[in-house]
Amino acid sequence: MRRVWRVLILGAALFAGQASALAWHETGHMVAAQIAYLRLSPAAKAEVDRLLVAPAGRRPLIHLCAGYYRRETCEQIYDPVSIAIWMDDFRGDSLNDSYDNWHYINYRPIFDGIPERPNVGPLPTNVLDRLNWCINTLRTGTGNDKRDAEVLGFLIHLVGDVHQPLHTATRYTAARPDGDAGGNFFALQPPAGSKHKNLHAFWDNAAGLFGYDDLKRPLDDAGRARIRQLAEDLMRKYPPAGADWKQTDPQAWVVESNQIARTFSYVRTKEGEAPSAQYIEESRAVSGRRIALAGYRLAAVLEEILVRPPAPPAAR
Repeated sequence: MRRVWRVLILGAALFAGQASALAWHETGHMVAAQIAYLRLSPAAKAEVDRLLVAPAGRRPLIHLCAGYYRRETCEQIYDPVSIAIWMDDFRGDSLNDSYDNWHYINYRPIFDGIPERPNVGPLPTNVLDRLNWCINTLRTGTGNDKRDAEVLGFLIHLVGDVHQPLHTATRYTAARPDGDAGGNFFALQPPAGSKHKNLHAFWDNAAGLFGYDDLKRPLDDAGRARIRQLAEDLMRKYPPAGADWKQTDPQAWVVESNQIARTFSYVRTKEGEAPSAQYIEESRAVSGRRIALAGYRLAAVLEEILVRPPAPPAAR
């Protein structure tokens, strides 16, 4: 009986630890969304605006005052960029706990120094499952603009999530036989200026690529200009060259992120120590490229599913 309770308690802790993570934090998510928005064709942008930008004098389709119930993070109105953090805003509400495991997947678990366990793997509902659902749902539409806007909000956020390597992997060791919840239980000494004490939080913060603090919300004109500037900087540094930026298969995104986690994120730093300057620099480069790819790929997906060819003329 003690073993049963231990498993249940550990499982709940693992679930809560990974569910509490906010991939790319607010700034990174909005930068990815801004890149996508800048890349959209006029037709795709018009459809995104139709769902996410309210006409003058009308209530927007998505309106939320949550943000962990703190006034300073409360968004009264979301736009095509700030919608990227809507899913994280409503995670402070226990009525929305069922969405928690949408944000990650335990794909190809990492067994470090212990035998592989065949019964360990992703939950039935996970970020890959939900990405495919979002894409398929928006491809045909729900027939309800508010519902379409919500699914679009899910998609924009989850594309960002899945490009964060530690949202696709969990490491199992002798010390953590039940897993480390995507690095949430992989302790780190925080780098100078950072408050992040575990590997997952370090990567959620893009290793400090945009600084260690998010922009104050709701965004003012200066904040929106800053997000656009960061997006344009990444687009210049990581231009959409080659075939990978056109990859629109969510399964491929998961495989890539998981490979980065198992060959770089987990193995180039030591548990309990501060990340080296080289690891921080390389992690920032990896994070920047992943955020840029998330933006490019989101734009490509939106072009595919929102820009529908005109109906053929009726036969006479």
